[in-house]
Amino acid sequence: MRRGVAGTGPTPAASTSSAAPVGAELIASHYVARRWMLTSKAARPFIHLLCLHGGAAAEVGQAGRVTTLAGPAMAWLPAGSADYLEVSAGATAELLQLRTGVWHRYLPPSAEPAYLALEGAGGIMTLPIEPDLATTMSRSIAAIAAEIVSPARSGAASIMSAELTLCVLRFWRLFAGDHDRDEEGSSAEILSRFRRLLEERYHQHLRVSDYASLLGMTPDRLHALCSRELNRSPSELIQQRVVKEAASRLEAGTVAVKQIAFALGFKDTAYFSRFFRKHTGEAPGVWRRRVAARVRAGRSRPTLNFADWP
Repeated sequence: MRRGVAGTGPTPAASTSSAAPVGAELIASHYVARRWMLTSKAARPFIHLLCLHGGAAAEVGQAGRVTTLAGPAMAWLPAGSADYLEVSAGATAELLQLRTGVWHRYLPPSAEPAYLALEGAGGIMTLPIEPDLATTMSRSIAAIAAEIVSPARSGAASIMSAELTLCVLRFWRLFAGDHDRDEEGSSAEILSRFRRLLEERYHQHLRVSDYASLLGMTPDRLHALCSRELNRSPSELIQQRVVKEAASRLEAGTVAVKQIAFALGFKDTAYFSRFFRKHTGEAPGVWRRRVAARVRAGRSRPTLNFADWP
């Protein structure tokens, strides 16, 4: 069993720190069952997320009642919700420990809806999962454990943040789907979250399916929502955000078109020029010269037609 605990300072890998916001354990097959007492002073402040592999079994004890899990499955145990967790002999699993109220510091703003929904969960959640998802979760938790025990390595915090975000979003998507809430919140809330994601990541050229995954919904639902509320497809909104940024940078100064293209995630200047011309009707250099001429003449800058966001 491999364990890591993330704290604010160096922490020995085998120790437990009550101040640590995130911990990770890799549970290898063993000839006897193992039990975690979740009512102890050290464990009580923590949420536990268990990923149980196929052929494995576990049980959760709660106020005299026992819940049995058969893998592949995942379980979310809010702090104080269970008396103990027991993984059966021969089982393989991974366990994340998340300190209530502070573990979200490792998550980006885009994961806030998932954090709020899961942090506010009132009871134990157990969900069956596909074997592939169990394997994917296993890799993410293993990566978290590895970064926790070697916090001085370059990029350790960033890698752990990325992997933890993926774990949380994957479980949140299952949780939301299980409660028929793929579109958590109102249309305005979803579009607001989409906008925040787009502001953070427009230069990464993510696909619509990537944004939909981060929002915990299907691409088709995101497409339907944007088309209904904004009369634009998600793809159009993504492209328009890039064009808006490109136009702003072209108007702002004399930075070379090539540098602007690279800053916006384009590896080929010619492709950037074609992309910009498709959406504005002019090549980047022509756009820049025309804007400069209008400014010198005391006329207003050209405007681009973008959909209003809520």
